[in-house]
Amino acid sequence: MGEIDNPVEILRAFLAIAFYLGKANVKSSKKVFRQVAKDATKFPKNVRDELFKEIISYMLQLNEVDEAFYYANYVSNEKLKNELLVEILKKHLENLVGKKIQVLYRMKKIDLILEHITKEPYKSYAIAEVIKAYLKIGEYDKAILMIGELKNKYWLKQTVKEVLFYLKHRNLDKKYADRLLNAAIEVSGQFNIDIKEDLAVIFAVNGDINHSIAALKVIKNREQKLVEIMEILIQRRPEIVLPYLQALSPKDAENASKVIMNYLIDNPREEYIDIAKYISENIESEHVLVKAVQYYLKLGKMMDAARIASGLRDRRLKSLALGDIAHYLLKNNQIGDAIDLVMHVEDSHLSSLLISEILVKVVDQELRKTSRGMNNVNP
Repeated sequence: MGEIDNPVEILRAFLAIAFYLGKANVKSSKKVFRQVAKDATKFPKNVRDELFKEIISYMLQLNEVDEAFYYANYVSNEKLKNELLVEILKKHLENLVGKKIQVLYRMKKIDLILEHITKEPYKSYAIAEVIKAYLKIGEYDKAILMIGELKNKYWLKQTVKEVLFYLKHRNLDKKYADRLLNAAIEVSGQFNIDIKEDLAVIFAVNGDINHSIAALKVIKNREQKLVEIMEILIQRRPEIVLPYLQALSPKDAENASKVIMNYLIDNPREEYIDIAKYISENIESEHVLVKAVQYYLKLGKMMDAARIASGLRDRRLKSLALGDIAHYLLKNNQIGDAIDLVMHVEDSHLSSLLISEILVKVVDQELRKTSRGMNNVNP
């Protein structure tokens, strides 16, 4: 085997030796690491940083977390240093086992590491990891309090979502939801990170309707966000749609109902019948009620559709609803009923179109009868 002439490679070889000595619990391992670290400080910054990165990697593999933290202070590149400190912090968190009081005592070391992480998004990511650790040991107030230290929008949004999800699965979401919402809104204002829209969605998906609506009230584009929430709920959490609608103001409920009925028309399923029933009985907007007529017809519930149509007051909208019912009747070859219905369509243009369609249907049926008759006559 040839000799190693490169001094950096020589140090790397010593690091590998020190690592395997450490794996074998040989005490001289740390002495070798310290000597390599001392020699590494003589190299240019970029080379030195790479060597300390390797030292820290070995330390973490040996579960020598305090040693890794010590060596991190020698790294000059701020970005790399923050990355390494995050890895050190995560390793510390992995080792948090034992009684709660012991864990809380060890968390003091975590606080020290956090103080040395200065760059975003590393700082917020590290805080998010610590928050998860506090949740696991039941320190919910501390976890929510730390949300106020998050300065990165992504990690603020992600952490609020995870905290709410965690609390919900332990039936603690109602107890802490107010504090969670207030903490998130406060930090978003403090650091100019607007996540109120995200909060409205997060709370809605988790079934916390009151806090979702509370977040909606402080959003500028409330109508647009409400549309988004309803689209998400009807597809992912349809069981929440009805109670959400019931909790909204009349105007917001009307806007939400438009979105819901559009979805129901495109996805006409029986499971949504209670939602459609509530809308048809409680929403005053006749534009929405016409959509309800279309939904009921797609389910084949003509009597329900006719009941809604008969209550419409706007001439044009009532004509549209009756026109939809007439089309349904024609499709099901109920031509006589369709003709009777067209007589009640007040919109002359729509009425003439429907009469034309009825005539086409009648002629088509007569031609079919004639064709069948001729086939029966011919041998």
